[in-house]
Amino acid sequence: MNLRGNLIMYQIPHISFSSYKFRGEQIRERATGLAFSVYRPVLVALVALDTFACAIAAILATYLDSQNRGHSVAQFWSRLNLALSGVSASMSGEDLIDKDQPYIVMANHQSHYDVFALMGLLPLQLRWVIKMELRKIPIFGIACEKVGYIFIDRGNHEKAQRSLEAAGEKIRAGSSVIFFPEGTRSANGKLLPFKKGGFVIALEAKVPILPVTVVGGKEILPKGSLRILPGDMKVIIHDPISVDGYTYETKERLMERVREALEKDLE
Repeated sequence: MNLRGNLIMYQIPHISFSSYKFRGEQIRERATGLAFSVYRPVLVALVALDTFACAIAAILATYLDSQNRGHSVAQFWSRLNLALSGVSASMSGEDLIDKDQPYIVMANHQSHYDVFALMGLLPLQLRWVIKMELRKIPIFGIACEKVGYIFIDRGNHEKAQRSLEAAGEKIRAGSSVIFFPEGTRSANGKLLPFKKGGFVIALEAKVPILPVTVVGGKEILPKGSLRILPGDMKVIIHDPISVDGYTYETKERLMERVREALEKDLE
């Protein structure tokens, strides 16, 4: 047999290490999911307990000090629940925020965990516009009211209008107000049509809109599921958008500009 034949005979077989790596990642993901399924009932109990404790703390903070102090309690509550859930949250673009400037913050919405990420990371005194149903939750609803969050009854136009006027008052007092312009969570991660209320308030208050993209929430807790999983979230702050030059008649152009900013970093 010639030398070429010997080389062919003793050729080292090709091993695809990438396939082993992929298999290892699958095994690791399954092991993590199994471990977390055991921990999940404990997590739900811990979140319920710390929500009750932090709600009482927020009520006391606003009574003894101010709504701003109550919001600090809410920030701690958000960060605590991210940590308990095994969620690593990061933020970029913080340098774009003028901390002495109130904003209308507008963020996309994919998961309940968006609230924890935004409240825990954004360095602003935030006042949320939230649905009226949350006011009925014992202790928690009172805490939201005391901290200065604004309840909106989406089924009653007149009451909803009064809520938006209250949001304008919060802005004039120096707080930033945060909206999910879609009005509900997106199941597939794509932006839903925007509601107009937040844009009207921005025009009336003459304050800039701060677009913020939140990524990763739908992998941790998607809409329609109670199966929480650990993971990573990103809060991406975009350039503030001035409302100067926009009117009620041209607010659709403003809405489209905010949509373009939010879509830029959606995965």
